[in-house]
Amino acid sequence: MSDLLKRQAIFVYEGARLAAIAAGAPIIPAHWEDREEPFRTQFCEVIERQCGPQRSGSPEELHGSWMQAYFGMGWVYGEDYNLTLKIHPDLVPYAELGQLERDKDAVFVALCEIARQWIYDPPKIVCETCSGDWEAVAPDGEGREKSECDRCYRGLAFT
Repeated sequence: MSDLLKRQAIFVYEGARLAAIAAGAPIIPAHWEDREEPFRTQFCEVIERQCGPQRSGSPEELHGSWMQAYFGMGWVYGEDYNLTLKIHPDLVPYAELGQLERDKDAVFVALCEIARQWIYDPPKIVCETCSGDWEAVAPDGEGREKSECDRCYRGLAFT
């Protein structure tokens, strides 16, 4: 898994967790680092898809995918959430969810879109003279960004 994908996944997961806390949701997920590895793996797969061209904007569709993933990890439906026994009350069709749970799915879609658009690796600029990496420095007095090659120290001005 790439560092970028991991950063996007943690952002979405912890953002959804904070949204659940703020909304007063009955189930507050554990912190990312406290989740089991099979969960984190499947979550990263979802985030990879949601940050790519095959993403879904449908909370209902994503809820169905979430249910399939949870069933695949051995979870079952039950009225009371239990992490140890893998029981979850939201393992029902989307239409049977309460408004708070449907909102949670919509927040997930929005967080995925934020991760896709604004969590990325900065572009790398390569020196045409020596193929060294360019390092961005503060704009000059005329408002133009200036860069300097780490290897040959030649400057490049961007307008």
